[in-house]
Amino acid sequence: KQWYQRRVAITAGTCEVLKHHLGDNPTSSPKWAKVKMSLKSYLTSLTELLSLLTSNDVLCAVMRHCKAMLPYYAAFSRLIKKYVKEHIMVWGSKAELSRVVAFTCLQAVVRKIPTFLEDLLKKMYVEYTKCSKMMSPKSRDVILLMRNCLLEMFKINPSVTYTTGFLYIRQLAVTLRSVIVNKKDVETVYNWQFVNCLHVWVGVLAECDACLNPLIFPLIQVMMGVLKLHNSPCFFPLHLHTMRMLLHLASQTNKHIPLIHPLLGVLEFCVVLHKSPATKPIDLTCVLRVTKGYKKTKAYQDGVFDLVYELLLNYTSQLTASISFPEVSFPISVWLKKFNKRCNNPKYTSQVRVVLDKMEVVARDVSVRRSSVSFSPKDLDLVTQWESELPESALAKYFGNWLKIHRSVQAKEEENAAEENSEDEEEEKVEEEEESSPKKKKKSKTKLKSEKGASEVSEELSESKAVVLNGTKKKKKKKEKNEKSDVAPETAPE
Repeated sequence: KQWYQRRVAITAGTCEVLKHHLGDNPTSSPKWAKVKMSLKSYLTSLTELLSLLTSNDVLCAVMRHCKAMLPYYAAFSRLIKKYVKEHIMVWGSKAELSRVVAFTCLQAVVRKIPTFLEDLLKKMYVEYTKCSKMMSPKSRDVILLMRNCLLEMFKINPSVTYTTGFLYIRQLAVTLRSVIVNKKDVETVYNWQFVNCLHVWVGVLAECDACLNPLIFPLIQVMMGVLKLHNSPCFFPLHLHTMRMLLHLASQTNKHIPLIHPLLGVLEFCVVLHKSPATKPIDLTCVLRVTKGYKKTKAYQDGVFDLVYELLLNYTSQLTASISFPEVSFPISVWLKKFNKRCNNPKYTSQVRVVLDKMEVVARDVSVRRSSVSFSPKDLDLVTQWESELPESALAKYFGNWLKIHRSVQAKEEENAAEENSEDEEEEKVEEEEESSPKKKKKSKTKLKSEKGASEVSEELSESKAVVLNGTKKKKKKKEKNEKSDVAPETAPE
């Protein structure tokens, strides 16, 4: 820790010293020629250090120091490109805190060099597409963070955003057209990379400047083409993702997007009750398609109905702000009544009946209010003014309350699922420890056996040594006796 604090203090001191001697504009300083080469080598080593660090705390400290050294990076065209490249790599691959610090460093580059924005947006978008190829509950937050960072960058300059958006929305349209014309594999479009790219442009155009309005219609056409590409119930999760994006875009831009046929087509899947063995439900927010076997389960049918019911409420509540709601809602109410007659699931029919009742109330209220109107449908300014004065409808209130309750229930279910996962992990750890414990016992037994064997061998060796020693002693005694017997007759008296 002391080493780390010392290095941070040293790096902070270098910025202050350079600013004192070179000022805010270092290239115009008379001392620049003396410091230029040394500073270039220092900045080069500093950018190369970013790719070598593994500790997030040290990485964040180095990136903050790089941000402070940005005026000196701007003096070298190659170094500023390396700076951007390394920070984009950190933004797309490291921990959450490191990503945020890297994004602030990239924002500082755009403030310092505004002409660098277009190139930076393209590189960040490409890095986002690389990191968004897969979606899971763990990676969802990371992809959402990167998407929000991109949206903040696109807000800086609408004219640059228009050129970049035109390029990449056209690329999505060309990809979709090649699949339709050449009859390629649907998975070139039905994948998370394509869907996450649509998410970015929906977010950009939902909070768009006036100059970005021409891009709204091409994006809507691309998403409608995605809905019409394949109608299999296996791909209903992807259709629901796309319809959610279209509804968000319609609500933010005040555009009417005809989604009633795709919504009712998905709802038609819930007419026939599927009776299959109980299966664990899948989180459809992180799935684009399901298998043919899971398609026939009741868990999948319930999940699809919950999502399409939410989108149906959202769509009809948006229509309640229109003066033409009685006419627009009539075919929807007719189809929903037919659905209630054919459906055998009381849970589904009761929820659809609530929507029908709320729609009838709102249609009656709008028809009463517009009966006393003096202007005609061609007076668009007066029509928009009249629509803005409408109070919140009963259907919109019901949708708001339902959404709050639904989200609270979802949050509780996610907490319970997280607790169950933690318990499962703990049980797996205990089982692993139990499995590893008999192995340890076996190892200890083998060790004891080897120790016993070694002790027995040592005892045998000691016994053999003792036998050998005893034999040598006996031989010595025999030799001594023989010598005495030989010497005795010579020394005996006569």
